[in-house]
Amino acid sequence: MICFGGLVLLWRATGVARIFGDQTIFDDVNVELGSGERLALIGENGSGKSTLLRLLAGLDAPDTGTVTRTGKVALLTQQADLLAGTVLEAVTPPELAQAKATFEQASERLGEASEEALAHFAEAEEHYRVLGGYDFEARALGVLGGLDLNAGAQTDQLSGGQMRRVMLARLLLSPADLYLLDEPTNHLDLSGAQWLEGWILASDAAFVLASHDRAFLDAVATQTAELERGKLTLYTGNYSEAMELKATLREAQERDYAAYKRKRAALDEEMRRQASIGAVKENRKRAKDSDKFRSTFKSERGQQIHANRAKAMQKQIERLDEHATSKPYQDRRMIKLDLPPMPLGAAEVLTVKDLGVRRGEKEVLSGVNLQVRRGDVVALTGPNGGGKSTLLGALLGNLPHSGEVKWGAGLRLYAAGQHGEELRGLTTVGDALLDANPDLTPHQLYEIAAQVQLPAPSFALGDLSGGQRTRLSLARLSVTRSQVLVLDEPTNHLDIRMIEALEDLLLDYSGTVLLASHDRRLVEQVATRIWEVGNGGVQEE
Repeated sequence: MICFGGLVLLWRATGVARIFGDQTIFDDVNVELGSGERLALIGENGSGKSTLLRLLAGLDAPDTGTVTRTGKVALLTQQADLLAGTVLEAVTPPELAQAKATFEQASERLGEASEEALAHFAEAEEHYRVLGGYDFEARALGVLGGLDLNAGAQTDQLSGGQMRRVMLARLLLSPADLYLLDEPTNHLDLSGAQWLEGWILASDAAFVLASHDRAFLDAVATQTAELERGKLTLYTGNYSEAMELKATLREAQERDYAAYKRKRAALDEEMRRQASIGAVKENRKRAKDSDKFRSTFKSERGQQIHANRAKAMQKQIERLDEHATSKPYQDRRMIKLDLPPMPLGAAEVLTVKDLGVRRGEKEVLSGVNLQVRRGDVVALTGPNGGGKSTLLGALLGNLPHSGEVKWGAGLRLYAAGQHGEELRGLTTVGDALLDANPDLTPHQLYEIAAQVQLPAPSFALGDLSGGQRTRLSLARLSVTRSQVLVLDEPTNHLDIRMIEALEDLLLDYSGTVLLASHDRRLVEQVATRIWEVGNGGVQEE
């Protein structure tokens, strides 16, 4: 293994590019990682993070450049494979499962009392021991417990989120020198995410962590790499430290670019002045005959001097342009419209008395009493399956329940589900925007679509890409005049830039918000109250 700075170099990418058809996903990627280092990989959806992880894992080959790997690499993808049997069987490494079967067969042959059987047993037992067979089940139960998984459950009975956690558990239980984790905190609640953080921090392995979970990246990352517009930029420190450094560098870039523009404008003006002077011709009719020769010589000489000065300044401008600071990137994809102010609505937004919800024979919620006033931003937290979505569904009247749910008079509610349920029955981009704000004019519909890079209002919703649907969701939130927002896991499928845009939107929003979310950073930034939902009830922290 190659060592650098006291660390074992596990992989290095040099001049790497990936091209699909006529589209360059990224190029000239240069990065290396050593043992014990933890690299946060960030970027917008579609920027190429998953593609880069596949290159680093050796599943795909780069179109240009080289990737060098040392040691064993394990990759967690965003797609969950179908696994048969129990959860414990699914997370057992195939090599260990085979070694166990061989060991059991060798144990059965001991009754032969032959030297061959004894030798076979000794060999099989040693292989099983080296692979960690004797303590594997204990380690597996610890990992499965941390991820809230039942070791004896059948995998064909699990939800998609549970299968995703099974895949993560299987990866963590497969020894590797380098782990490549693509969105590892997806489908993890707070306790699961914190358990994973502890596991990573206790490991000696190296990690590349592609994630939109800012709190997670701040807890574990030692450096950060951002894929942006086809380029990979490396920063020291975790996510927040990296973004502070990026902001500082951007401010310096803006100052340098402004200075360059001022200097170039001054040179342009002086070049035009010199060129104009050099182009002025002598009026020979006004000169005496005896002075015409001398006058002509001086005039032509002066014109030549000014023309040469203009040419010299043109070269100076070219040299300035060659070494100029590039113009800072301006992201203009957020909504800026002159919309009427949102009506305040009732001061008493929501009153809940003795609310109960049953699903079949199971009592999910009981005896829930709540009070919400105008301007409250209430975050619903708690474990997966604790009842957050059930509570929101009951409050919205979408689920049968007992008790009283009373909304303030005249309030308009905007609700958004985890899977875009609010768009059902709508056919076009324009329909979706008008559903959020019926007062939008045809001109405003086109203006909104252009600002967030969406197709025309007549474009079919079913033909939108994932990123376009995300921008549409934020556009709808930006234009609604509803006094109450009810949002169930709104950061699902959002990249960090979009999560921070949502965060800014909620901070500026003057109405009332009920927000169910596992995003710790979002809750920390926007919530004024926190409800812990679980064990059949709701407790305010």
